[in-house]
Amino acid sequence: MVEKTERIVLADLDAGVRGAVAAARERVAGLHGELIRWGLVVWTAGNVSERVVVTRADGSVERTGLFVIKPSGVAYDELCADNMVVCTLDGDKVVDGTPEGLVPSSDTAAHAYVYRHMDGVGGVVHTHSTYAT
Repeated sequence: MVEKTERIVLADLDAGVRGAVAAARERVAGLHGELIRWGLVVWTAGNVSERVVVTRADGSVERTGLFVIKPSGVAYDELCADNMVVCTLDGDKVVDGTPEGLVPSSDTAAHAYVYRHMDGVGGVVHTHSTYAT
């Protein structure tokens, strides 16, 4: 797990973690497209996040203490893997190559809380859809 002592720099983490982050960014960006496709969100409301886990060569699974979430205020048609934001489980943005002005979703604290307190959760979807129950 990544220890929090100062701002974490993604480029300083091992290749397994960087690869897992890249894969999570792709999935999270794609899932935001599905929210639009199915009419579950409008404009910038709602978001998806994914806990970053690494599956090592020996089959062991490592929880990294990181998750990927969409940036705040960015329209869905502008989302791509490269602008997905990486955060610690405290909700702090990792130095991840995205512009400093690109900040995590305003719902990041809620996602971080779920990941900190529910170890078995691998992803969170938050929508404001008309038909959600």
